Amino acid sequence: MKVLTHAVILDDHRLFADSFSLLLKKECDIDLIQSFDASKDFFSFLRTFGRNKIYVFLDYYFPNENGLSLLTEIRRINELAKVIVVTGAIAPSVIKSILQYRPDGMLSKACQIHHVMDCITAINQGRNYIIPEFKQMKPIDIENTQIFTARELEMLKYFSQGHSVAETASLTFLSPHTVVAHRRKMMAKTNCQTITQMLRYARDHELI
Repeated sequence: MKVLTHAVILDDHRLFADSFSLLLKKECDIDLIQSFDASKDFFSFLRTFGRNKIYVFLDYYFPNENGLSLLTEIRRINELAKVIVVTGAIAPSVIKSILQYRPDGMLSKACQIHHVMDCITAINQGRNYIIPEFKQMKPIDIENTQIFTARELEMLKYFSQGHSVAETASLTFLSPHTVVAHRRKMMAKTNCQTITQMLRYARDHELI
């Protein structure tokens, strides 16, 4: 008897998510597919789904969140979930930050359907999959970029929206002292003297 396969797409761009859903069902033989544009609705579904195998196609950019923090939460809720990051980013700093979280798969939104099929095949065989264009990045491009944690990227997002240290602390459930410590560490990483310089660095490297 055929075992049903399930997949979820979490992406705040509805047109992409719905189109990708149709593509997965038609070309990748996935039986049940749902798409969400808000993490709250997605996590409500994931908790009711139980600890069963499921493919999660996760975007990197969200208006008020970062995909890497969502990846960690997905694995906490369901250790059998296979998380595939699907991103439109091409900056080495973004790719390096994503890879440190070791997703089961990593695809570009510009990739071809056979890459998606290769990714699913690799995961089913117990292997991780990274799209060739990311693998082929020049080593120097990767080595010379700084790694940011999901928490740091979350703070960068809030700082870029004009939130103060106190407001960022409240939004991230941290103390102002901890936020300042994180900010100081990020500025040291990027060799920046001011928050404005750091945010410029983050935008130039597509981190936010």
